[in-house]
Amino acid sequence: MFATLFKQKNTETQKQALDLYETALLNTRQTVFYETYGVPDTFDGRFDLLLLHIFIQLQRMMGAQAYTEISQALFDRTFQDMDQTLREMGIGDMGVPKHMKRMMNAFNGRMHSYQDALNDDTKMAEALSRNLYGTLEETQIDQNKVSNMINFVNRNIDKSINDNFENMVE
Repeated sequence: MFATLFKQKNTETQKQALDLYETALLNTRQTVFYETYGVPDTFDGRFDLLLLHIFIQLQRMMGAQAYTEISQALFDRTFQDMDQTLREMGIGDMGVPKHMKRMMNAFNGRMHSYQDALNDDTKMAEALSRNLYGTLEETQIDQNKVSNMINFVNRNIDKSINDNFENMVE
């Protein structure tokens, strides 16, 4: 009965999730996304870009035997870091759960939104405009940059999970 309560987590799965998260985080820090792709260089913009990179990673590993375990571990790792980040930003103990709930809902919404738009560039443009570029006024969203981001997403989903992300703008 208590075996599942004290069950050890698979350390290999945890390592893979940490590696995936760190890769997504490193990619999110690349200035090309803010300077060339026009992603807002704000907390929200960076968070949404991180979620987009995580979406790409999850798509690239879809169908892998350990997909469910790794994707859950990646989610857990992401929000462990978000909790720490919020605290470092000065959000108090009472405010962190509210922010975390909002961010987890955003994660879930983004994953579904991008999945639904995966093979339809028009829907993907709408999803990216609403989410990744969502803090910009509609008149500030450059559709050429959105198109470049769609190309980035498509190119990187088509690659193997072991390949590096491609950051070239077409």
